[in-house]
Amino acid sequence: MGNEEEDKEMEMGSIVVEKVGGRSSVVHCFSRYPLKFIIPKKVGSSRTDAVWVYALNYGGGIVSGDQILSKFSVRDCCTMVLTTQGSTKVYKSVGSKCSRQILEARVGSDALLAIIPDPVTCFSTARYYQKQVFNLSSNSNLVIVDWITSGRHESGEKWDFDLYRSVNNIFLEDGQPLFLDTAKVAVCAESDARYGKRNYV
Repeated sequence: MGNEEEDKEMEMGSIVVEKVGGRSSVVHCFSRYPLKFIIPKKVGSSRTDAVWVYALNYGGGIVSGDQILSKFSVRDCCTMVLTTQGSTKVYKSVGSKCSRQILEARVGSDALLAIIPDPVTCFSTARYYQKQVFNLSSNSNLVIVDWITSGRHESGEKWDFDLYRSVNNIFLEDGQPLFLDTAKVAVCAESDARYGKRNYV
């Protein structure tokens, strides 16, 4: 199966934002189980030209083995904010399955994309991999918040997940890498130790 066909099978959501009547507007919105987008009609002052998108998962989190691909396009001179209604919960792994979430985004000239979710919270034994790939124009604007909690403290789970890996890659429109970042946290069950590593290019 080719990459395009695989992507189409994995694709759970996509949004396109472009100028309509001089304002940033959603002209395309698609989502399917287990992903859903909520787009409020009014957020903040009417003078603020920005589209707010809330991403959420049915069941309140990411289930073991979930494979989620989302694609976003923020056209020239538009602003989009992507956030969540609460922490992204990653439920326990079943049979060592790894849940995977991939985000791909294109940001046009003089446009702004802000990714400001609540933190990821991995349950006991969870295995989670996320990758975010951004393609920017030379004068695009991008804000990314990528953060994680140590687990569900109220349930006695602290660094009790098996694997968390996050990749953020930013490219310019000519394919030139601008920022390549990988963060990995793994827990060794035998020694109950954890190790983390972050690489930048």
